[in-house]
Amino acid sequence: MAHDVTSVNVMTGKITKRAYTQEDKDSIDATQAEVKKNFDALDYKTKRMSEYPTIEECVHAILDDDLEALQAKRTAVKEKYKKS
Repeated sequence: MAHDVTSVNVMTGKITKRAYTQEDKDSIDATQAEVKKNFDALDYKTKRMSEYPTIEECVHAILDDDLEALQAKRTAVKEKYKKS
C-alpha cells in the first residue's frame, strides 16, 4: 500500500508530493529504532551532555543574574538521566 507524502521547500515554497511504500516506512522505522537503541545504550553522562545548557547559555545566565533558572535546567536533566 502506497502513502502520499507532501514536502514543502521552505526556501522556494515549492510543494512536492510523492508516494512511499510500506517497505519505505519499514526501513524508516528500523532506522529510527536503531538510532534509539544506540542513544539508549549511551551512559548517563553522555546523555546529560547532549541536553545541558551550552556554555553560551551559562555565560548569559551569569551575566543576567539568572543562575536559579540555569540550575533548574541542569537539575531537570539530572533527573531525566539519573546515575545508574
